[in-house]
Amino acid sequence: MPIVFVIGRVVLVFYFVFAGLQRLMNVTASADFFTQKFAIPGALATLSSQLENLIGLSTPQILALLSGAIELAAGLLIVFNVGTRAMAIILILMTAVSIYYTNNFWTMFDGQRYSTLVEAILRISLIGGLLMLVALGATQPGEPERPEDV
Repeated sequence: MPIVFVIGRVVLVFYFVFAGLQRLMNVTASADFFTQKFAIPGALATLSSQLENLIGLSTPQILALLSGAIELAAGLLIVFNVGTRAMAIILILMTAVSIYYTNNFWTMFDGQRYSTLVEAILRISLIGGLLMLVALGATQPGEPERPEDV
């Protein structure tokens, strides 16, 4: 049973590792995507411009690098069973935000709606798998209970 669990863990987070690598390898395209999907709130505009001046990158580029690094790191940490619950929660939150902003099927016409709805459902399924990792944590199914003093 443990090998099946390890394979399942790796396959489940492969999406996040791949997406993180894609964002980090093509920051310009990812930044363009973020520019189309996210608007910086007026209250954060000053902070955003200060951050841009400090780092030397635009806010969408910073978001692309940050989200890519988080997806890649969290996915790899889950694969290696380090901080599984915390990393799964982070990926759940990122996936939920991405569903809301990138899979907004409720605003689309019939021709676009179906494929976007299917993608949203697939991401919701990923959230379900990550919730199982939150429930299990670092333990493996079928593993005997550990004594409290160990």
